[in-house]
Amino acid sequence: METESKVVLVTGASSGLGQATAAFLAGRGHRVYGTSRKPSPVDTGWPMLTLDVCSDASVAACVAEIERREGRIDALVNNAGHAFVGAIEETSLDEAKAQFETNFFGALRMMRAVLPLMRARDRGRIVNVSSLAGAVPFPFLGLYGASKHALEAVSESLDYELAGTGIRVTILEPDGMRTAIGFHHPKAEHPVLAEPRRRLLALLEAGTSTGGQDPLVLAREVARAIEDEVPPLRIVIGEMANQIIAARRSMPEASFRRMISESVR
Repeated sequence: METESKVVLVTGASSGLGQATAAFLAGRGHRVYGTSRKPSPVDTGWPMLTLDVCSDASVAACVAEIERREGRIDALVNNAGHAFVGAIEETSLDEAKAQFETNFFGALRMMRAVLPLMRARDRGRIVNVSSLAGAVPFPFLGLYGASKHALEAVSESLDYELAGTGIRVTILEPDGMRTAIGFHHPKAEHPVLAEPRRRLLALLEAGTSTGGQDPLVLAREVARAIEDEVPPLRIVIGEMANQIIAARRSMPEASFRRMISESVR
């Protein structure tokens, strides 16, 4: 059966997961609009709009432009992200706020901006890219995980609030993916915690460069979320993510904490 063409807005689509997702959806016949903070000089094959998810005005202008061109937005993929790696004692409040400004408030701005258009047509899909860290906290990823935990809470609450409509929310929880994301780290280093944090950062960087999953794995799940008549609330992506989330639910707390601590040494 031929897939119905949808107008899809993908944030953070200039590289990595967003670019792979935009390309995959466009290949399936959807009318894709990608975004990036700076105008892209590369011909992507789909329109790229300038968008800063941390700006109310930028979000409003981006959504208004798509509405002007298409008259609707059928699906939003909240992919734009900020990855901060730092111990709690190393992290300043400004660094913590920057983490939340993109991952949580940025996604929230986008949802609030597109929901009136979706409500008007009583149909739509919102896909929020979370993380394994959004389901299970890890050392040195406390603020990153907290921003994704917050995104998951809002996503689930919103899905309840949309009951009886044709609008659904899906949360994606991937483990390591090959992306071009750059990791941010504290300006002030803790004398004891900086070294183990750097070791974890090296593992994360290796995972996102050569050892992670193909971004197409996530792109296919995005397509599933926006095309299925009744999409799931959560999709866990990757063998490691499935194993760790299952272990969190089944293992004694002390054993699970020991396993996580040893995994980042």
